[in-house]
Amino acid sequence: MTRSFTQLAQSAALVLCLAPFGAAAPSLSLQDPVIGPQVYVPEVVKIDVEGNSRWSGEQIVSALGQPVGAPFEPLLIEAGLERLWRTLKVRAEVLKQEVSGGLRLVVRVTELPVDLEPRFVGNDGVGIETLLEWSGLTDTSELYLHQVSRVRQRLTESYKRDGYHFVQIDPLVKDDVVGDGLTGDVIFRIIEGPQVHVNGYEIRGNEALPDRGALFWKDGLSKFADLQLHGPRLFTPYGATFNSELLDADILAMRQVYRDNGFLDAVVELEELDFNEDSSRVTLRVVVDEGPQYRVSALEIEGVEFVKNPSNPQGPSAERPTALYFDEEELFALCMLKPGSVFDQVAVSADQRALRDYYGERGYLSHSSLPLEESWNFLEPDLSFDPEQALVRVKYKLSQGREYWIREVRLAGAYHTRDRVLRRQVTVQPGQRADLKEVYQSLRRITSTGFFSDDRDPINHRDPTFRFVPTDREDQIDVEFRVEEGRVVDAQLMGGVDSNDGLFGIVSLTMRNFDLTDLPSSFSDMFGEIYRKEAFHGAGQQLNIHISPGSEVSYSNIRFLEPDIFKTHYDRWILDVEYSDRDRIYRDYDEGRRRSTLEIGRQITNELNLYAGLEHQDVSVADRDLGGVIPPALASQDPETELSGFLLNLRYRDLDRRMNPSDGVHMRWLNSIYTTGLGGSAEFAKTHLFYDWYKPFGGDELSDEPSPSVHVRLGAGYAAPFGESDSVPYTERFFLGGYKTLRGFDFRGVGPNEGEAPLGGESVLNMSLEYRMPLYSTTRPGSFEKVEMFRLILFTDAGVLGPVDGELDFDELRASAGFGLGLTYPFPVVFNFGFPLEEGPGDRTEVFSFNIALM
Repeated sequence: MTRSFTQLAQSAALVLCLAPFGAAAPSLSLQDPVIGPQVYVPEVVKIDVEGNSRWSGEQIVSALGQPVGAPFEPLLIEAGLERLWRTLKVRAEVLKQEVSGGLRLVVRVTELPVDLEPRFVGNDGVGIETLLEWSGLTDTSELYLHQVSRVRQRLTESYKRDGYHFVQIDPLVKDDVVGDGLTGDVIFRIIEGPQVHVNGYEIRGNEALPDRGALFWKDGLSKFADLQLHGPRLFTPYGATFNSELLDADILAMRQVYRDNGFLDAVVELEELDFNEDSSRVTLRVVVDEGPQYRVSALEIEGVEFVKNPSNPQGPSAERPTALYFDEEELFALCMLKPGSVFDQVAVSADQRALRDYYGERGYLSHSSLPLEESWNFLEPDLSFDPEQALVRVKYKLSQGREYWIREVRLAGAYHTRDRVLRRQVTVQPGQRADLKEVYQSLRRITSTGFFSDDRDPINHRDPTFRFVPTDREDQIDVEFRVEEGRVVDAQLMGGVDSNDGLFGIVSLTMRNFDLTDLPSSFSDMFGEIYRKEAFHGAGQQLNIHISPGSEVSYSNIRFLEPDIFKTHYDRWILDVEYSDRDRIYRDYDEGRRRSTLEIGRQITNELNLYAGLEHQDVSVADRDLGGVIPPALASQDPETELSGFLLNLRYRDLDRRMNPSDGVHMRWLNSIYTTGLGGSAEFAKTHLFYDWYKPFGGDELSDEPSPSVHVRLGAGYAAPFGESDSVPYTERFFLGGYKTLRGFDFRGVGPNEGEAPLGGESVLNMSLEYRMPLYSTTRPGSFEKVEMFRLILFTDAGVLGPVDGELDFDELRASAGFGLGLTYPFPVVFNFGFPLEEGPGDRTEVFSFNIALM
C-alpha cells in the first residue's frame, strides 16, 4: 500500500517479462529492440479484468489504452498503468498469456477504500462550503482513505490562517463499513477553539524608532514595517485575525527596517504571545536589541564586467573588475551616501536610480530584456564592517554594459491602429544614441493616450510596455514598444447621481481612436466590424456623442477631434469641432446654453498645444425669481444673450495615465474675447487658468505597489467688459462651491451673496490640496503589478471671488478641509466629507458631497 508508483510500474514490467501463465512461452521484454521486419509482435486478442468492483471492466480497459486487435505495446501498457492510478486511483498489474491467434491480457486491479461522503463535525465558525474548499474537495468528491492525513493538514493550516490558533482536528477512519473492503467512512472531528484577534504589538527596546502619532499620522517602527497584524482599525474594528505566518513575516519586516536604517546588528524577537482569559484576543509582545547605528567610513565605485567561462559556456558568468567609463568624481557627486553619513537603504536606492539614469541618458541601458553581460546593472554592494567602531566600508559595483545606438523603433500589437498614431508619441529616433529616460517618456505618452488601455477592466488588460531587441551589430539595438488594443469604443447606457447635478442618465458613444475614413464593408457588418476595431478605428481621432437627461441638468454634445490634419506625425496641426446643448435648473433661475466651437491647434511640443478658433453661444435665462432678492447682474441680463468671439487656448498634458493619474501635470489656459463685431450682444474678455499637479509621495519607485500621491489643483480667472458692455453677464461670471471646486459648500453656494444668491465674480482664485492614500489594491493577472481599487483622500480647499471690477478681497476668503473615500474600479465612486473653516453670510454649506456613476 505504501510503494511508490515507480516501483509499481517496475513490478508490472517484470510481470510482463517474466510471469506469463499457463504453458511455457517465449517472453517479451519491454526493452527488446525492434530490428527489421523479422521481429514478431503478437496481437492482443482479448483483455480480461480481475478484482474490480467500483469500476467496470470496460472503464479499466479504456484507461489502460491497449486496443484489442492491435499489436501488443509494452510502453503503451506502462503509460496505461500510470493513467489507471492517476484517474481511477487503481493499482494494477498486467499478465499475458499466449493463446491461439495472439495474446490474452489479464489486468489484476486493487481498488483503494474510499469514503463517498466525508463528514465534518464541530465546525461552528466555518461553513461546510469553506471546509470543502480548504480540503480540496467538492460536494461530489470521493475521499480515498490514504488522503485523510493530507486533508487534515490542509484543514489545520487553513484554520490557523483564519485565526483559529488552537484548532484541533482528529479524523475518525473506518476501513470497511459494509464488508466489501472498499467502502470506508471518515469523520473529521473539529475542535475549533476561539477565533483569535489581535490587540496589537507592544514593542520595547525600539528607542531609535519609537511608535508615535495616531491614525494616518503614525510614525516609527510599526509604520515603516507595514505590519500585517494590527489592532482595531476603522475597517477592522476587532483587529486582524491572528496568523503565525504573518507574525513571522512581521518580525522579519521589523528586522529589515532596522537593517535599512543602518542598525546592522539589530535583533528583533517575539517575547510573548499574551492571550486574554478566553484566548480570543492576543497581544504580541516584541523585544528589540537595536545595537549601534553604522556609518559609512568610505565609499567606492567599481566597474565590473561579466565574462563567460570558456570551459563551460552555458554556466554562470564570472565577475571581474574593469575601468569605469565615466569620471569617478562625477559619479560620486550623484550619490546621497557619503563618508560619515548613516548607512541606510533609502540612500542606496536613491544612488542606484541616480547612477542608472546617468548611464541611461548616455546609451548604457538597464532593462530586463537585455542580457546580463550587455546591460547596466547595480550589483549588490560589497560591505566591509568594523563592529568595534560601528563603521561600514561600501563599494558600489556597476556592471556598465555597453553603449547602444538605436537602429530601429519597432511597434508591436497595434493591429488596427495606424503606425503614425503611435510614432507621433515616440521621440526616440533611429540613429540616435539610446536614452533610457526618453524611452520611458515615450512609453508614458503612449499610455496616456488611452488608446491601449481599458478603463473598465484595468486588472485584466496589460498596459503598454517596451523591450530592447539585439541586432547583428553589437553597438546597435532596436527598441520595440508593445501594446494591446484597448477599449476605445464605449457605447454606454448609464445612470448616476452627484451632489452638483442631481440624478442623470447618459446615452453615449465615445470612440477615442476613431478613423472617419475607415468605412465598414457594409451596413449589415458595421456594428461587428466596429466592435472588432476593423472599421472607424485606428487614426487617433476622437468622436464623442453624448446625450444626458437629468433632474437638474440635461445635456447633449457632439465633438470631433483630428490630432494630425496633414499627417505630419510631428509638429502637428489639430482640428477640434464641438457642439453642445445644455439646460440647467439653478436655485434662482433656469439657464439654456447652445455652444458651437471651431479650433485649429498647433503642436509646440509633445505635451504642449496652442489653439485658436471661433465660438458662438446662445444663452437663455428664464424663471428668474424677480420678486425675491437676486443679484443685480442676474436681474438686468437679457432673456436671450448671444456670445460670439475669438478663442486662444493653451493646453499642456504630461500624465502617467489618462484616467486616475498619479504623476504629472495637466494645464489648461482658456482665453476668449466676445464682441458685437461677430454678431454677439455682449462685449467682454475672459481668461481662466486650470492647473493640476500630481506626484507620488512616500512610495518606492522600484516597487509595484501603488504609492500615496499628492494632488495640487489651482484655478485663476478674470473677466472684464469693454466697448458697448458695462458688466460681465451674470451667466458668464465665476462661481465657487461643490465637490469640483470648494468641498464643504453647496454647488455655487459661496458668496459674497445678495441675500442667499451668490453675486458671482469677475475674478476668481481657488486652490485644492489632496493627499491620496491607497487603501486596497489587487494584482494584475500575469504580473506583479498592483492596481489601486480603493483610496482615502485628505483634502483642504480654499477660494475667493472678486465680484466688482475683478478685485479680490481676501477678507472674503472661504476655506474647508475634510476627507473622502473613493472607489476607482469597477466604477467610479467618490464620497467627500468637507467641513467649512471660513464661511460668510448667506453661504450654503454642504458637509457631504458625492459623485456616483452606475453602469
